[in-house]
Amino acid sequence: MSLREKQLWISLIVGTAVWSLYGWRLAHLVGRTEGSLALSAGLAFLVALGAVVVTEAVGSAVVGWLQRRHRPAQDAALTEAALIAGHVALMVLVGLIVLTLAGLWLFALWAETRLETLSMAFALTPRTLVLIANLLLACIVLAEGVRTVLTLMLVRRRR
Repeated sequence: MSLREKQLWISLIVGTAVWSLYGWRLAHLVGRTEGSLALSAGLAFLVALGAVVVTEAVGSAVVGWLQRRHRPAQDAALTEAALIAGHVALMVLVGLIVLTLAGLWLFALWAETRLETLSMAFALTPRTLVLIANLLLACIVLAEGVRTVLTLMLVRRRR
């Protein structure tokens, strides 16, 4: 397994673990009624982002150090797989964001036509903005996961 493949596995495992914990924490924060959701969710996001960056950097550095004697040749299969996976992930990201925005728009139309009070209850409050921001973050995290998994699958298939 090449250094790049090991880095992709580290990214996949760390990303899945950290963003799952973040989602669990966010669900807990949304469920409570006291305190600022925006501040709590923002701090949780910064902690999760820092954990991903530090853990992936340390894991990649350790793997790189352990493989320092092995100078892999340019791997054409890995490069081609990464290009294809990057394109697919971009399309997935665009699709997820369009679906999220379309869903928000349809919900807004539905809420507007039902009751004025329902529409006011779901106005752009700080809580609603935090939830929308996290829906878009989920789109990005899912697209990155698709890119990583697809790259690993294509490399295995092309060798």
